[in-house]
Amino acid sequence: MDVLKLLSKRNVDRILKVLSENDEMYFGQIKTEIEINQSNLSQLLTELVENGYLEKRIGESQTNISKSYFKLTEKGKRALKIYEIAEELK
Repeated sequence: MDVLKLLSKRNVDRILKVLSENDEMYFGQIKTEIEINQSNLSQLLTELVENGYLEKRIGESQTNISKSYFKLTEKGKRALKIYEIAEELK
């Protein structure tokens, strides 16, 4: 996928920013923090993982239900700089 096309999608910047502030978060935490529709969040996270901006790890909770944990990759950290530059240019 085209880098700018993916990074310009609604809420991608918020996902990357919240993960940069929290190191690693599971799906429910991201959903609560960003207040986004579950299917939209799932789609965006999948695209970000597939394109190397996020890492996904499956972990088990105390209830034996697996949780998907996400964290920024180096590529994801570099992508955040695009948003910083965009803010400076406004």
